[in-house]
Amino acid sequence: MKTNFKEIIKEICDENDIKYKLLSKDWIIMLEKNGNTRFISGYKFDLNSHGIGLIADDKYALYEVLKYKKIPVIEHKIVYNKTNKFTYAIGCNTYDYVKEYFEKNNKHIVIKPNSGTCGHDVFNVTDVKEIDNILDKLFINNYSVSICPFYNIKHEYRVIILNGKSKLLYAKCLPIVIGDGHKTIRELLLEFNYQFFCDKLKNEKYDKVLDNNEKFEYSWKFNLSQGSIAKKVENKELEDKLLDLAEKISKEINLKFGSIDIIETFDNRILILEVNSGVMLENYIKLNLQDYEIAKDIYKEAIESLFEN
Repeated sequence: MKTNFKEIIKEICDENDIKYKLLSKDWIIMLEKNGNTRFISGYKFDLNSHGIGLIADDKYALYEVLKYKKIPVIEHKIVYNKTNKFTYAIGCNTYDYVKEYFEKNNKHIVIKPNSGTCGHDVFNVTDVKEIDNILDKLFINNYSVSICPFYNIKHEYRVIILNGKSKLLYAKCLPIVIGDGHKTIRELLLEFNYQFFCDKLKNEKYDKVLDNNEKFEYSWKFNLSQGSIAKKVENKELEDKLLDLAEKISKEINLKFGSIDIIETFDNRILILEVNSGVMLENYIKLNLQDYEIAKDIYKEAIESLFEN
């Protein structure tokens, strides 16, 4: 069973008489069939328009669009480097702007790259003294940064959308373990997600035995690439609500193929977190090998759609 994205795509192509070629340091997959050429760039299939692809991958732009469409979405504000003196940046190109936002949002915000993915360089900020260093670091590699209030998230969900229809829904569960008075943190984390933690727990702190009902939180982020796991949504009413919302968004913004992340807060709000124009199912497959064919069928249908168009 293959879990690597490129291997899965090649397997689909071999089974469906589609020519497969890796280009640009293996970043581009070129597909050819019946004289037609289509592309996959990274995890992005050329089903979405270029415009919606850029909007989906821009946290502030997506927030503005969904807010205008009256779709419930978490707030994002954009921050530019203080060296950016263009007119559009005025008012949101100072570190004081971020500090004022911090004060207005209960001294608890999240700072991250405006176009970042996989939870990389995402900072949970509760100390105003950290802001300057975080922004300095982020602006080394990013043109713009996004800030948002800290939302107390109970659950996070992902819906895979293809041609206006939901193809897969799962909940992301944080890497949090509860002690029983006998097992070490290492043992508990390995039980929680062996695939991720098998080579990451060498530090002595993981030798500690947790007391009964003592909680250990490895990460506050829901990313599968950072230790969280994927589970089915068992509540049918909630499932219908999430799928309806995802499908509504896909139609409103004309998203042909992508993933939509939705949060449920402890005060029972359902809000859009972000939309991704690329669809990466590798981590999901590794955690849910029984769903390999489901994931493969999603990619197969996406490829068929490429040539139908």
